[in-house]
Amino acid sequence: MKRKVDPRACRRAFLKGTGAVAIGLPFLEGMPERSAWAAGETPSFGLFIMTANGVVQAERSEPERFWPTQTGALTSASMEAFKADRVTGELSAYADRLLIVRGVNYPGGAQGCGHALGLVQSLTGRGPNPGATNNTATASAKSIDTLIAEFFGAEPLTLYAGAKGGFINEKLSFTGPGQVRAAEGNPFNVYRRLTQFFGTGGDGSDPAAEMLVARRNSINDLVREELNDLKARPQLSKDDIDRLDQHFQSFRDLEITMVEMGLSCSEESVDVSALEAISNGDAFRRNGTIEQVVKLQLELAALAFACNAYNVATLQAGDGTDGTRYEVGGRTTESFHHISHRIASDGTNGPAIAGAFETHEAIDRIRMQTFAQGIQRWSETSVDGGSLLDHGFMMWSSHNATGPLHGWSNLPYIIAGSGGGVLRQGQYVDAGGVLNERILNTLARANGVPEGDANMIGSGVIDAMLA
Repeated sequence: MKRKVDPRACRRAFLKGTGAVAIGLPFLEGMPERSAWAAGETPSFGLFIMTANGVVQAERSEPERFWPTQTGALTSASMEAFKADRVTGELSAYADRLLIVRGVNYPGGAQGCGHALGLVQSLTGRGPNPGATNNTATASAKSIDTLIAEFFGAEPLTLYAGAKGGFINEKLSFTGPGQVRAAEGNPFNVYRRLTQFFGTGGDGSDPAAEMLVARRNSINDLVREELNDLKARPQLSKDDIDRLDQHFQSFRDLEITMVEMGLSCSEESVDVSALEAISNGDAFRRNGTIEQVVKLQLELAALAFACNAYNVATLQAGDGTDGTRYEVGGRTTESFHHISHRIASDGTNGPAIAGAFETHEAIDRIRMQTFAQGIQRWSETSVDGGSLLDHGFMMWSSHNATGPLHGWSNLPYIIAGSGGGVLRQGQYVDAGGVLNERILNTLARANGVPEGDANMIGSGVIDAMLA
């Protein structure tokens, strides 16, 4: 039976301050009415992260540099032992919270570069629209985040990181066949949404945002009086008060990080010139900043979940042919898409790029280090007597399996978090060549959707993933 959540329920989870701004509250045991969940019900959260251009797994004459050395238990010691040769070793500190899954394929057949064709299958578990080419591909079904959100009577949070080349932009979250959901690539706009600025002036301006700029304050300063009143309530335990302090420190940390990137406000002021630059669409999508933006979006997703504002979210990192130019070994690399093909071209012919395989490996390590920071943030974010890793999961993947050939067999999947105890932890498993609908269904189950529910894709899960 579907559990519908009144959209107004989430409003109760927000602390209003100064009459114009509201900030999400974490789950507080002493104030259960502020939770969007029924009494005794365990919240569940899911973030689906999709990157581009495949990973450095064995292909043609290239050696294996991605997967762990053997299936079975993962420990920090075992992952450290293969870290020099396998990029997943970068996650060794979180071995006991990981579930790495190989042996999962897309249902459609690969055509050429296959970026759009792969993206539209990644969360739908279905082949692209009939007759699609890499230029025209779109989804033939709803994506799993939409199905999960519909189960809860809500909407998913859709995030983006990186530049957009205009060829293949958002193609991850779909409300139905061919109906892509826009994703927000500006972390400052996500931050504003989570702090619930609302209301508009006659000229279309946002008075709450204007007030924040005019007063040159942190968002915390605008609700400080209300926050202190809340902390003084006798029904709140010391754990509740500590959780509140941690929650609002997270907001402050985000503000500081965003001002360092020229995106938002610090605890002392709002950088007005940076806001103006953002309005021109510059800083957050400048080539080379993709990993910084991914980190911010991972933190914002953590806040969104801790506020009970969303149950499920997606993050598309890079457009279809992600041309990010990374900094590797003190130099700016060629386009990541070119590196992934090992040639200086978006097609199949072009001059070879010297050291392209090694550069791709270095980029994969950077991506793993970014993911590790997200895992750390989730481990520090408290929700209902545990961390987000206890009550949710982050899935990291790429819409292509490999570099040069961009195949769709043996897609890379790394899951951090147990999804409320549904998922196994500290394991590397082989799913045996199943279609990706099964891994999506398994994760939907970890996100709170009962197995076999109409809001799953087809039928079947991956038993090896279940605790």
